[in-house]
Amino acid sequence: MSETDTESPEKQERSRDRLGSRFARWKQSILERTRPHKTLHYWVKKAFEEILAIRIIRFIFQLIVFLLLFYAGITYVLGYDPLLESGLFAGLAFLIPIFGYIPVVFDMPHGIAQGTATGFFDIIQLIGQAGMFPFIALGAVLIIPILIGRSFCGWVCPFGFIQDLCSLTPIRTRTVSKQTNRLLSWIKYIFLFTTLFFVLWVGLSTFLGIEAGLVYSLNSAGGFATAWWSVISPSGTFFVIVPYLWLNGVISPIITQWNPSPLSWAPIMWIRLIFLLIVLVAALFYTRAYCRWICPVGTLMGLVSQFSFLTVSRSATECLHGRCEEQRCTKACPVGIDVIAQPPGKLYHRDCIMCLDCVAKCGYDAVKVDYS
Repeated sequence: MSETDTESPEKQERSRDRLGSRFARWKQSILERTRPHKTLHYWVKKAFEEILAIRIIRFIFQLIVFLLLFYAGITYVLGYDPLLESGLFAGLAFLIPIFGYIPVVFDMPHGIAQGTATGFFDIIQLIGQAGMFPFIALGAVLIIPILIGRSFCGWVCPFGFIQDLCSLTPIRTRTVSKQTNRLLSWIKYIFLFTTLFFVLWVGLSTFLGIEAGLVYSLNSAGGFATAWWSVISPSGTFFVIVPYLWLNGVISPIITQWNPSPLSWAPIMWIRLIFLLIVLVAALFYTRAYCRWICPVGTLMGLVSQFSFLTVSRSATECLHGRCEEQRCTKACPVGIDVIAQPPGKLYHRDCIMCLDCVAKCGYDAVKVDYS
């Protein structure tokens, strides 16, 4: 048995206290040295706030998925894979058919289906409006949230990652009252049920062979008959339209080189870009604004995730509740859940994206991950 194993609990506690004090002094020293440089000081302080949180691990997961899917959008626009064409990864070409058309449970548009993943919500629209029932896609949307909640929203969704990056800017994020948050939350239900009604309406018309002019009119309106939400989805705009405009020279970092062709764009293009801009600006001031108030994919998953095996739980015995003045768990929640006001035990909340920031921020070890 080692000497460390024979140490008394009191001695081990004193050792941890000494280590904590040294870290605190080292942290304070670095913060003081960077204080004259405001921008550097801001990022150093931000790093120290997150260095012990699980957000760093989550950030790495999100970054990897984002880079892969954004690169997939570029390969779709180009019509070929530059890495495979260069010969660096030619030996992996056989994997492309395997990973080519995998449906995933986050807001990913079918517009980049070549060589990448397609969102289940888009598959539901595509298959449903073709007059067939989307058994696999709908089943996955219902089963996966029951197993792991909305973890895809917090850990994988590339557009959620974009919003998290917006919240890291020096712009101070704001909060909304409970009443305002409740009113804004109705927007996502309107988008969700409008889309599902649209799928059912067009799907039944196609299946029964009636109102053929409806589908024709929707197609002439810019693809609304294939996937209504994908036409205006800010995720689709960011991962498909933006790479297309960039690679075709329409968008350039140098203003003098901008292509005048935007004047001839169809109205739906302007609608998509303006909608994306509104969502990104909102994310600068309100964390995960799109996830909280607009995203129909997360809304559908949230309705099911209330019955998830994987949840966050709060211990009534360890939580100070009303006496906790810091309330770190509530302040850390990016989707505005009042964690400390929820009943003790499992947190069955449809907006929870399982980011685990509340778990990392709680100073009393009262908020934990529960799978049962």
